[in-house]
Amino acid sequence: MLHSTRTQRTRTAMLALLRITLAEVDAMNDQEFEIALPDLLTRDGWSARKVGRQGDQAADVIGQDRQRGRIVLQAKHTKVGGKVGSGVMYQVKGTAGPVHGADIAVVVTNGAFTRDAKAWGERHQVHWVDRDRLRTWAEHGTPLHDLLRLAPRPPRRATRRRAARTTPITS
Repeated sequence: MLHSTRTQRTRTAMLALLRITLAEVDAMNDQEFEIALPDLLTRDGWSARKVGRQGDQAADVIGQDRQRGRIVLQAKHTKVGGKVGSGVMYQVKGTAGPVHGADIAVVVTNGAFTRDAKAWGERHQVHWVDRDRLRTWAEHGTPLHDLLRLAPRPPRRATRRRAARTTPITS
């Protein structure tokens, strides 16, 4: 237990310094890109894990933050100049909450998004990280929650259940 705690602290300290340049991202394959994203989230203070695989239902990374809730990232590694279309946004919106229990849905690419994809995402609360935003997040070290202006969720209140009244029916 002590060894694993020390190892985790060392890894967390190393990740705090993590910076990935766009040139490094562009040189990655799809799998390497998916592996880099949870490390960036961890650097930002989230607990995160890679979940993407065949049939992942539009989730490559799932993260958790006490203040902001659960986040689902869909990674789209493209060739430089590649564009992500609206179809990806529809898929993520359709599965992030219902399937993965996400409070926040994000599509991340090292390319660009079509104008329609950006507009649709903004209308339907699917955040997008394009090449410029990826540079700010991965290379410059701006936390994703600051980049996307993710506000802490309001504290959940315990709901009171009223005891059912047993009023006799009179006639």
